[in-house]
Amino acid sequence: MQLKSIGYNRGHNERFELKRPPRIIEYVMLVMRSNVFFGAGDEKVYAPPGTVFIYDKTTPHHFGANGEPFLHDWITFDLTESERNEFFSRGLILDRPIKTTDVFTLSELIKTIQREKYSGSPSAKECANLYLRILLLKTVEQMCNNVQKSNYYAELDQLRAKIYAFPAKKWSAQMLAEKMNLSVSYFQHLYKEQFGVSPIADVINSRIEYAKYLLFSTNYSVKSISDELGYPSDIQFIQQFKTVTGKTPNNYRKKYKQ
Repeated sequence: MQLKSIGYNRGHNERFELKRPPRIIEYVMLVMRSNVFFGAGDEKVYAPPGTVFIYDKTTPHHFGANGEPFLHDWITFDLTESERNEFFSRGLILDRPIKTTDVFTLSELIKTIQREKYSGSPSAKECANLYLRILLLKTVEQMCNNVQKSNYYAELDQLRAKIYAFPAKKWSAQMLAEKMNLSVSYFQHLYKEQFGVSPIADVINSRIEYAKYLLFSTNYSVKSISDELGYPSDIQFIQQFKTVTGKTPNNYRKKYKQ
């Protein structure tokens, strides 16, 4: 594995378009952070931010901006035949737009590789190549996640919006999983992966956020707020509120109304 050249956070104007022959000596990986198009024969394939495209050595390049300034990271590299076979066996795809689940991680890795390449340290080349391997592994990982999970992301967003719209509803992991026709364990895994919090913790957060709003904007008693949010008792509400915010409801109201 050999790093050739690299660019992080490079931009062009909204009219940018590039056409060039294949590089032959290296692969080219583009991490797009704006709306773009890729040329496919006489047609254009449009892709959103977060798209990755890896050109094979023998593939002509054609891509450009799509209605907004063009922003991307890029890296060129070479692989031995055994390395190429390894990444193909892991599912690496060339010459096709790939929607990633976490473009920030890929961009940060490219930033790290660029910093390492130009650091001047005795081990810079070796470290940069190791980070390059991590970049390709993370890309493959995100591609696999996309194939299995891309259909669920929009549904999860909609489901979370319902949780926050109806905080008093007695949501359970079982109920939420059934709405997506998933097992409870897989639903919980997907939910936490997307939002960084378990579904039940998010249900609690939705109630506490609504309680904060009522404490700040109304004169409702703590008991009334507890009842409106469906708590079995105001004592349980007070305990949960303090666990999440570090304050009792009355102390929260007193502080923020002042």
